[in-house]
Amino acid sequence: MVLQPLFVVFLCISFILKIPETKVFIVGDILMLLVAGLLLWLNFGTEYELTPNYFKYKSGPIKGKIPLEKITEIVEGKSLWIGLRPATARNGLILKYDIYNEIYISPLSNQSFITKILELDGQIKVTPVNKK
Repeated sequence: MVLQPLFVVFLCISFILKIPETKVFIVGDILMLLVAGLLLWLNFGTEYELTPNYFKYKSGPIKGKIPLEKITEIVEGKSLWIGLRPATARNGLILKYDIYNEIYISPLSNQSFITKILELDGQIKVTPVNKK
């Protein structure tokens, strides 16, 4: 886990600064609760909204909106490993907007999302990617 190296760092710092072990465990517990809370917030606080002019997304502390006329392409069947990912699943969509920006989302149904966004803006290109 990622928290184990952090805990070792806290123990080393406490040894150097001569902090009692009980305080180190409290700091470690608080840190673990904060990370768990963030993960729960990301998981249960992810939602998308299509309005006539904007695509709005929210995933925990990450929020934003993209004007529909700036969305140029939707790529389905491919994952985005680097970049903005307000998503909770692997089989999502990549929305390309502006010139070089892209965002990975995971709506409940990819096909219904594509159908709805194409109703709002028919200029968006949809690119399916076949996995082998």
